Amino acid sequence: MRQSLAIGGSLMAFGAADLSIKPPRQDVEMRVSLSGGVFVLAALFLWSLVLQAPLRFGLGYLYLDVFIYLPKLLMLAAVVLLPWLRFRASAPALVISGLAALYLLWGAVNLSSPVQAAFGLWVLVPLLFGLWAGAVTQIAQWRRLFCLLFVTAATGVLLDPFLDYPWSGQALELLGKSIEMSRQWTAFGLERYAGFARASFNAASQLLIFGVMLVVLIHRRLAKLLVWLVAGAGIAMTTSKGPLGAWLLLSLYFAGGVLSRWPRYWMQLWLVVLTIALLAMILLPLSTLWIRYDPSFQGHASKFLFASFGDRLTWMWPDSLRLLDLNGSWHWWVGRGLGGIGGAQQYFESERYLAADNLFVYVAVYVGLPMSLLLFIAMWWRIVRLILSRDMEAWRLPVLLALIVYGAVVNEVEEGLLALFLGLALSARDMKTKGRP
Repeated sequence: MRQSLAIGGSLMAFGAADLSIKPPRQDVEMRVSLSGGVFVLAALFLWSLVLQAPLRFGLGYLYLDVFIYLPKLLMLAAVVLLPWLRFRASAPALVISGLAALYLLWGAVNLSSPVQAAFGLWVLVPLLFGLWAGAVTQIAQWRRLFCLLFVTAATGVLLDPFLDYPWSGQALELLGKSIEMSRQWTAFGLERYAGFARASFNAASQLLIFGVMLVVLIHRRLAKLLVWLVAGAGIAMTTSKGPLGAWLLLSLYFAGGVLSRWPRYWMQLWLVVLTIALLAMILLPLSTLWIRYDPSFQGHASKFLFASFGDRLTWMWPDSLRLLDLNGSWHWWVGRGLGGIGGAQQYFESERYLAADNLFVYVAVYVGLPMSLLLFIAMWWRIVRLILSRDMEAWRLPVLLALIVYGAVVNEVEEGLLALFLGLALSARDMKTKGRP
């Protein structure tokens, strides 16, 4: 506990300026090389997510299933190498990497198997890569990549009702475990279309994030509108309520900003909205420890829209937090360590598996309540400083809005795209020019 609190005392560095690390003989060519390498690795990873289902299907047919993890493995290597090669390090990258190392060791000792803790670290790779890569690249220069990714993801979803994809509903065996290629499921009788992604919610996340980036980065207003409407239509076809809610909120953000010509008070207003969403992400799950919710939804429409949220209130959030009661309630103070919840449980503690379905809940089970609260306070302060900065890149606020709003009902750490962009948004260097969508 003392060790956790000592680390917690340094967490406010999230809001501080980036820390300079100046290895000998670093020059412009080195910076260009690092930026290009980061772009290639990020592009490989993003394409592997957007085309996850057909890639798994094709590789499985060739008995090369394991190669689907190659982009993520290369990102892990980059996470190890970048601290030695890069010229600037963001405070979030340093703090979260240090905490990941500490709680990896704690998880290896505390959980049933050190491999479970190692799997927890594997899950964190996209977040760690985003944190370390953000300061050596300019995301605004990835516009063409985002355009291609968006068109591919949207095409997969929009054609799904008309084509019978061979990978839909299929699974493969890998190391004795059954792995889904593409989930085929319904919500109250409605098909949840996934397109080329592994699941419908993955496709929805892709359309949301790539849609936001294109609305900010492309110049023609008609093109912005077209992209945003296509993103909304595709998200609706996936029936994923969290991304759809984020899309509706961001529609107000973009429309109001255009009509008011992006005054400074508009950004400050949305900082308040973001703060409220962050508080809801924390307080709603915690309230389930004392309040027994019993929501009853009448009518088909209300059940369709809110039934999954009711499940989170009634059992997912309280049951996930009560993992901290296992083997001693002192886990509330120090957490279970990496691998203590989510995907690692699914393989090593299947009888206790819970998805968390909330970013704060997921982090709290890893590191305990005191440290998780300190981390989220530090993250909020970092976001405040970024948003109030006159040099802030225009893509950061809408991306953070999407991630915070959606993070209230999903575990973003284990969804690679969302984790990557959370890391990039918290650590990406500024262009020293004030931008707006």
